[in-house]
Amino acid sequence: MDALLAPQSIALVGVSDRPDSYGHALDRMLSGGGFSGPILRVNPRLAAQSGGRIAAALADLPDVPEHVVLSLATERVEAAVDAALATGARALTLFSECPDPEMRRRIGDRVRAAGAALCGPNSMGFHNLTHGLRVTPFPVPLDLKPGGIGLIAQSGSILGALMNNDRRLRFSQAVSTGSETVTTAADYLHWMIDQPETRVVGLFLETVRDPLGFIAAMEAAAARDLPVVILKVGRSALSARMAISHTGALVGDDALFRALVRRLGGHMAGSVDEMAAMLALFAQGRRATAPGIASIHDSGGERELMADMAEDHGLSYASLAPETRARIQSVLEPGIAADNPLDAWGTGQGAQETYTRSVAAMMADPGVGTGLYVLNWRGNYYLHEMHGRALADAYRQTDKPLAAVSNFSGSDDRAISAYFADLGIPLLSGMQNAMAAVRALHDHGPVARFRPPAMPHPRAAVWRARLAGRDWIGEAEGYALFADYGIACPSHMLAASRDEAVHAARRIGGSVVLKTTQGGLSHKSDLGGVQTGLATPDAVAAAYEDLAERFDGPVLVARMVDPGMEWSLGAVNDPDFGPAVRIAPGGLFVDLLGEDVLLMAPFTPDEAASAIAGLRAARLLAGYRGQPVLAAPALGEAAAALSRMAWDLRDTLDEIESNPVIVGTQTATAVDAVLRLRPS
Repeated sequence: MDALLAPQSIALVGVSDRPDSYGHALDRMLSGGGFSGPILRVNPRLAAQSGGRIAAALADLPDVPEHVVLSLATERVEAAVDAALATGARALTLFSECPDPEMRRRIGDRVRAAGAALCGPNSMGFHNLTHGLRVTPFPVPLDLKPGGIGLIAQSGSILGALMNNDRRLRFSQAVSTGSETVTTAADYLHWMIDQPETRVVGLFLETVRDPLGFIAAMEAAAARDLPVVILKVGRSALSARMAISHTGALVGDDALFRALVRRLGGHMAGSVDEMAAMLALFAQGRRATAPGIASIHDSGGERELMADMAEDHGLSYASLAPETRARIQSVLEPGIAADNPLDAWGTGQGAQETYTRSVAAMMADPGVGTGLYVLNWRGNYYLHEMHGRALADAYRQTDKPLAAVSNFSGSDDRAISAYFADLGIPLLSGMQNAMAAVRALHDHGPVARFRPPAMPHPRAAVWRARLAGRDWIGEAEGYALFADYGIACPSHMLAASRDEAVHAARRIGGSVVLKTTQGGLSHKSDLGGVQTGLATPDAVAAAYEDLAERFDGPVLVARMVDPGMEWSLGAVNDPDFGPAVRIAPGGLFVDLLGEDVLLMAPFTPDEAASAIAGLRAARLLAGYRGQPVLAAPALGEAAAALSRMAWDLRDTLDEIESNPVIVGTQTATAVDAVLRLRPS
């Protein structure tokens, strides 16, 4: 990877004297970028009249280049790859699209066999601003200042947009990955997080081609406390598999990927603008040490809008300590209250000192984690130049995150943003983008490593053997599997006749429920396959006869679980990233409330409890409006047990759901067990 992104020498195959060609633009970008190593040029057409400056072939070069860049037509690429590898080159960059999959496969096999790295095919190249290296035929300003932002983009246009239009973003390296035939986004991420200048890495992803490598790189970033901001496109639904459960139907690829990124400590952006704001704020290098935020304004309406947006993003304004309020009040004009958020503008007398001292006081408050200086920031305006000096003075008095925020994303703030960038102060364009960035900053912190338990469950091997080669298992067998993993289930028996059903009901005692066990059915209640509240032998007999007439297979007789709140637990098994567990209000609530949390398996009961507590429905577990307090810890334990089961049997189970899980005052009981196995 060093040979690819920070080579000691580089050869350009296909340099050209034609002004509008890739080869000409590539030579100009590399020569003008400040690269200090040898630049070797190859073009057989130009070699004879170049006075030795250009070689006719790679083999004619005086030295072996560490990195070879191929700017050639597709039909010449394979031979050039072979020639580059034959010289001993350790890395290649390939711009050609190479649309033939077989051709890409052949190139990839050769590069891997040589132990080399490859950027592309179909790449727009890369920039290593730290080393003055520009390997691209697409012009980008050559005077960009290097910083601590690494960028990995599976879209060249996104890379171009960020590098050409926003100088407040100070990049260290930026890579257009292309088809990733050999070297993937995970490899670039691994390399960037090892660079001493890196403070944050941004990824624009269409797909993850190396899932295990991606997980390992994200874990390495988390271990180094390096934030990773991801903008991912493509939201095809896992429900296209003809899911059998609510979980399978409602959990899409995007939701699962978000759960994975959250588990790995990364941050998801919703747009290019949000991504830019997150990168700028994280690149400051400061961390929020308290949950509260503070902001200062020159407009009352603006601060009210900011308060609304903070609430929308789950951020809270800090309640300032009395001594903080007193410090602020001492510099405000009469009639202005020392609030947070603060509109400190009065008549403008002594405004620079007022704003400097107010912001400094806010940032010193122990409840404030991040500060925001919000205006319609624009350059060449004397008042905003004054505010810029006030912000710079306050910034030097704190080590907490402090940013300028333009209240309008279209504000003409380019000139003043460059001034701030030189000071290390991010200027975030647009209040919504700023709030998303602050939310990510406050969410950032240590994460549990994405690792399985040291030993599988004692019964895991038994169940893997028992389930091998099957497509479905019945509910009674599902109960047995649940019980082995510590998930409470109701007492139950199978009945193949009316008399067996009545006998089973007597043995179980109390009211019972009868269910069809016909395979392949989900939402049995909707099909009339479940009859509840059967308290007499006659009721049990009639229910059995009805079910036996309409469905195949034996009937399950189970104890009616005491009333409680219905929840839903389910798992889906992603072919790339493994199983994830969805926790949601169950029964009618599963569709009515439309809220859930998705966690990558396996996880602990404490992790489950924390996730459940973040749902609005969790209030119903805590004795809402005089209702009894329900066993929320038992629900968390059941969810964690399901996650352990989904992880242990990830090569066997494809989809699992229990809806409802009835949470009572003491227990959480899974009264349903729907399981589909992976095809053998």
